[in-house]
Parts: sequence; structure tokens; C-alpha cells
Amino acid sequence: MQTPALNKSSLSRLERQRTLYRRYLPALEMKQRTLLIQRQQSAERLATLRERAERQQATVGHELPMLADTDVPLEGLVRVATLRLGRENRVGVSLPTLAELTLERRPYDRLAQPHWIDTLVERLETRLRLEVETRIETRRLARLDDAVRTVTQRVNLFSKVMIPRLEKAIARIELYLADQERAAVVRAKLAKRKLAAGGQGAMR
Repeated sequence: MQTPALNKSSLSRLERQRTLYRRYLPALEMKQRTLLIQRQQSAERLATLRERAERQQATVGHELPMLADTDVPLEGLVRVATLRLGRENRVGVSLPTLAELTLERRPYDRLAQPHWIDTLVERLETRLRLEVETRIETRRLARLDDAVRTVTQRVNLFSKVMIPRLEKAIARIELYLADQERAAVVRAKLAKRKLAAGGQGAMR
């Protein structure tokens, strides 16, 4: 901010600017609080998804221990057939959502495969869904992190830099104008005394 002129016009302009900033700051702080809540919720959802994935993996290991020693080809049993993302706006932040997910099973001969292959395919589908949801939630959290960082920087800029600078400049101008006003009053009194003294001298 340039050094303002020490006059009433500059004071009025700075006061209007301060009023505008003070009016804008609460909206920014509200957005910051809302984004922090959204970020916390996203972080909790992501933690839940990861926990579910870990539990599901442990369950598969318990239900299907034979997976460790099998020659049955397991690759490509389940794949993503359709994945479509949507968008939702949260406090001005565009976040990805899962609009559609379709999984496709690779055809296999149940008679030629071990009896546990159907259970395995079901578990693979669950795991694949969790992976997709986890990736999307990770992207949501990253965007919310960026948004929180940006709005926090703006809040700090207004509350800790711009408004304090304006208040300091306003106080400086007010002090200067008050000094000028006092000096004018003193000059007026001196002039009045001088005028009165001159009038008395003329009367003599």
C-alpha cells in the first residue's frame, strides 16, 4: 500500500476501504470454517475406506487361505467396465464424485474352477469398489486441502496485514489532522490576541 496523503479525502477513502475489508472478512472466515469441516469429513471418510480395505484383505486371507498356494489364474477375473465421475460444489470448490461404476466379471467355467472361485470374485469386486472410492476421496481431500490453504492465506492477509495497515494509516492521518486542527486553533487565538493588542495600541 502506498503512503497515503495526510488529508481528509485520503482518510475517508481509507475508512471506506477498511469498512469493506471488515465486511468481507467474516464471509471469508465462515468459508474457512466450512471448508475445514468438509476437509475433516473427507479425511474421516478416507480413513474409513482404507480401514475397510484392510479389514476386507484380512477377511479374504482368513476365508481363502488357499490363495497362497494355487495355480489357478486369478488375473482379470474382475475389471472396471464403466467408471463415470460427477462433480459437486462445496463452498465454491468443485469436488469429484462417483456417478457410476460398473464392474464386469470375466467368464469362467465354474465346473473347471475350484469351489471357492465365486467367493473370491465377490471379494475382488468389493476390493475394486473400495479402491475406486478411495482414489476419488483422496482427490477430494487434496482439493479441499488446497482450498483450505488458499482461504486461510486470504483470511490472514486481511486480518493480519491489510486491515492492521489500514488502521495504522488511519490513526496516523487522524493524529496529523488533530495536530493541524490544534495548531489552527492556537494560530487563531494568537491572531485574535495580536489583533486585540493592535486595537488597544491604536486607541492610545
